[in-house]
Amino acid sequence: MAALLRYRYSFVAGACAAGGSFFGKLPSFLTARRLLLPVLIDHEYAALFLMQLLPLGLMLFCNVCNLRYFLKALQMTQQTLTATVLTAASNYILSFILGALVYGEPLTALSGIGMTLILAGLWFLCEPTTSATTTVEQITPDKKKI
Repeated sequence: MAALLRYRYSFVAGACAAGGSFFGKLPSFLTARRLLLPVLIDHEYAALFLMQLLPLGLMLFCNVCNLRYFLKALQMTQQTLTATVLTAASNYILSFILGALVYGEPLTALSGIGMTLILAGLWFLCEPTTSATTTVEQITPDKKKI
């Protein structure tokens, strides 16, 4: 649980990146499915706003949040590689889930294996390790005053 608190900005940055991808694909999905057209047939500007401009604005907002939280994640972790990998992995996982649930993208055995490997890598990366480093106090014995 402590690892989740330490790396929370990496996961939030990945979620924002997945949100940016989701909202980037949304206008073409809505246009192809014609989901809002029967409701907004008389209101041309409302249709343009809801189907094109609103998702574009949300995509830009998510991408700005992604950069903001990624920079915070870089500041909170000791290694930049950890923050980068956690952000990318959480982005891939959430994009996969959103794509399958909302856009109906196919779930294959290969994508399931990939998801499992990503989760296993995240588990190993976030697991707290016992450090084998020694400090100066451990190397030098205590000197007692005589």
